[in-house]
Amino acid sequence: MADFYNPKVQQIFPDSCAIKSQQLILNDFGIEVSEVDLVQTAAEKGWYNGGTAPQDVGNLLELANIPVTRQEGANVFNLVNELAQGHKVIVGLDANEMWYNDSISDKLKNWYNDFFGKPGGNHALIVAGIDTSDPKNIQVIVKDPGSGDDGKPYPLNQFMDAWSDANCYMVSTDMSAPEFAKGMQNFDQELGHIPDVAGVSYPDFQIFNDISMGLPPFMPMGDFVPPVGSFVPPMPTMSPMTSLTNAYFDFANNNIGFNDIFSDNYMFNDYLDCGLVNDYMRPTCFDGFNDINWYDIQPMGYNMPMEFDRFALAGMGVDYNMFYNDCMSQFNAIGDFNSMALCQQQLDIMSYCDCNCMDYSTDFLMYM
Repeated sequence: MADFYNPKVQQIFPDSCAIKSQQLILNDFGIEVSEVDLVQTAAEKGWYNGGTAPQDVGNLLELANIPVTRQEGANVFNLVNELAQGHKVIVGLDANEMWYNDSISDKLKNWYNDFFGKPGGNHALIVAGIDTSDPKNIQVIVKDPGSGDDGKPYPLNQFMDAWSDANCYMVSTDMSAPEFAKGMQNFDQELGHIPDVAGVSYPDFQIFNDISMGLPPFMPMGDFVPPVGSFVPPMPTMSPMTSLTNAYFDFANNNIGFNDIFSDNYMFNDYLDCGLVNDYMRPTCFDGFNDINWYDIQPMGYNMPMEFDRFALAGMGVDYNMFYNDCMSQFNAIGDFNSMALCQQQLDIMSYCDCNCMDYSTDFLMYM
């Protein structure tokens, strides 16, 4: 649509989408370089030959001392987490499912290619944001070198369908864009993330992101196995991630408490691998604990020593629930809302443990 077209976003060559995406990010970081120069550099280094291989996306950013992380099998929570930290994100996907998906014939063709076509994506673009103003109609905002669209929204389901064709491949910068970049003027560079994500504090959002890592992207609906050699249309699938997303917005809208997301009302719990979740949630727990500004308060009458850490708390033998609630009350009184949110994060990790038969002290607080 002409409403979103920006000639500065449009790629010059038919197969330079990944290079153009990197050029746009380099420009955001204040590095002025042309697409032509980057194409030449990439070709010389073997990173561009009829397109860019997924593993080489981000090489041009690294060459400019902008470190990146490459992730395969990512999910929408992972994607939002990168955006929430001000990171720039390039994804691989099937462009046909983005550009040609309006008519019935287009949808049928895309469905056929999903199941019988060659797997893999054919395009790279920048995800610029997620619009969650309507939780029932979440939109993914893209900057697309192929179409030249700048800020065009796509329904989340359509985006996920296209992204899954490239196994949800994502390349994200490890640092936030500078404050002079478009959209970064009000970003808290010192804090390192936005304060909340769609009505949920960022520390609590981190827990949902950790939970998402313990879920499979899709599960078959039903147990029927077709006879060998027979032609049967692929069995429809369901996504436990959709159930987690529903729980997220129910929590964000104050319809439920955090511990209620682990009830039988949410199907994702049937597929949750707590071992994987724990691997991701423990660093969240440790980092969050260390970022709490302990020395401005005296919870439960304790003078917090300079060497105070999670092991010291475990050695105090306090009621953790009472301790964190007292901390939150004191942080609220002095206006330290970040530490207050981080204490709530610890309480929510405790709820996760209680609902999944784990012990917060031994499985998290004192875990080495």
